[in-house]
Amino acid sequence: MRTTTRFITLLAFAITLAACGEANVATDDAIDPVRDDSRDYPQGLTVLDFKADSSLRVAFAKDDRVIIMEALRGRSTPAEYKSDPSVPRFEVDARITDKQGRLLYLRRGGDDFVDPTWADDLLWQDNMLPPQEGNFQLFEMIAEASNLIERELANQGGADSVASVLPEIKALKNFGVKAPEAFIASESAIADRLEGMSPEELIREAGGGGTDGPEDAQKYLGSGWYFIAVHRKSISFTFGTGDHSATRIHKYAGPGSFTYFDFCNHGTCAGDMGEKCRLTMINKPAWTAMTCSTEYNTWSNSGGHNCHDDTRVQMAAFVYGPVMARNQYWCNDGDSSVDLSGGFEQGGSPDCNDGTDTGYNHPSMLNYWATNTNSAQQNTTNYTVVLSANATYTISTCGASGDTYLRLKNSSGTQVAYNDDGCGLQSAMTYTPSVTGTYTINAGCFSSNTCYGKIHVKLVSSSSTPPATWYSATNTNSALQNTSNFYQYFYAGYTYTISTCGSTATDTYLRLYNGSNTQVAYNDDACSVQSTIVFPVTATGTYIVKAGCYSSGTCDGVVSITSAVTPPSDPITYEEAVPVRDLPAY
Repeated sequence: MRTTTRFITLLAFAITLAACGEANVATDDAIDPVRDDSRDYPQGLTVLDFKADSSLRVAFAKDDRVIIMEALRGRSTPAEYKSDPSVPRFEVDARITDKQGRLLYLRRGGDDFVDPTWADDLLWQDNMLPPQEGNFQLFEMIAEASNLIERELANQGGADSVASVLPEIKALKNFGVKAPEAFIASESAIADRLEGMSPEELIREAGGGGTDGPEDAQKYLGSGWYFIAVHRKSISFTFGTGDHSATRIHKYAGPGSFTYFDFCNHGTCAGDMGEKCRLTMINKPAWTAMTCSTEYNTWSNSGGHNCHDDTRVQMAAFVYGPVMARNQYWCNDGDSSVDLSGGFEQGGSPDCNDGTDTGYNHPSMLNYWATNTNSAQQNTTNYTVVLSANATYTISTCGASGDTYLRLKNSSGTQVAYNDDGCGLQSAMTYTPSVTGTYTINAGCFSSNTCYGKIHVKLVSSSSTPPATWYSATNTNSALQNTSNFYQYFYAGYTYTISTCGSTATDTYLRLYNGSNTQVAYNDDACSVQSTIVFPVTATGTYIVKAGCYSSGTCDGVVSITSAVTPPSDPITYEEAVPVRDLPAY
């Protein structure tokens, strides 16, 4: 099927208005972008709205399916980052929905949405019926549309139109061109968990559930089955070098259905960085994935925060539920010894663990002092946390001062766990709820003693994991047996580089197969004893990367996969008119 692009009203009129900075491609009717849209769109790409230097909204129809893609430009990224050409120049929000308004992807560039109604629309999502079928085909459409936007917009409106919304186009393409790959990776991540489960168990696992706690009043992401991944990269900025971090939240919405949420935290988004670690999928009630509301500060000093603070706040919200405000702890902790800021405090980026140095526990979070509590039965300090069914938690005061005592009660006030001396004179209890809900921690001291300390909550089912494409193998006969296999969705017109270079000192071997399991490329020693395959794709589809070791040896490594557009044999008109080097930075 040939896909096309058209504007609903004359583009010439829109371009005329663009000179005033308010270019629009008007819609036929004032229809809310995330409500059920009953219009019949023409096949292919339709530009619904266009504002120069501001926003872009398109629809893409294929057969009887429709997706809506839109992006809004926010404020400039922090000035310190602008010396690094790999960092976006603006904080751009983006979202992609199906025709009924169900979210497929949501990205927030800064601390708040450019359009505050986007937050309201997240609440509306909770009232929608779950999808009746898997949505992989929609993610394939996202990739197809992403590869059309720039070229077709240039064909219709010229290079100036493309240049004026290049940040918005790239915000959509950042996720879009790899959307099927993200979907396949998510399916792979849950395959073992789903195996052998009945439909009833699957619904219970994926469904989540509401709570009667304070989170209920400020739901941000609807109930479901989630995991949160921390992504990071090294960057250069005004004051030197450091790390940038951001998060991607994966929501499992039922068999074959996923939604993705990116938090860019003032810089590069997760889709353009490697995954460092993740907190594994658990059954969650509705929850708030917060970021700080204080001002940006590179060093996370005074009353400001940086990207790593946002990342840690998001992980804490994932584990604890609503235990903090957006101006507390990492968001407003002055010159703290646990700050992560380019090596001037601590270097590096956040880890997916319960530590206070780089993890999701802040030293000042859940601190208490108590006396004469009759072993945590009176005069206690009480904290509420939202715990998810079938996830395992350890709640402890290890490292506190004095003889502590902990009790855990459910929303009905019934005690479900307690501990006295789990670690010396301090307390540690492990609990796996059978019901999702708000639980209360009663923190006290043994007998009538006095004690003080900090309560740690650790999600035991979470872990700091290697990247998803890390592997370890032995006796693979040069990647012909006993290999680690990675399934990737590749697009015609792109050249993919598949490599283990720089990730290991061992002797690796790579082979690439197409969907028919026919070998199409292989490599042994492209960089010392590591391997690199450079493969121009001529047929879109699923490919298999088989990672192994030379001969019968043992090896390990990370398989990195990057892509670039294959240079066309015939130059594209708008690229000749406005060379890429002359397009404005974003």
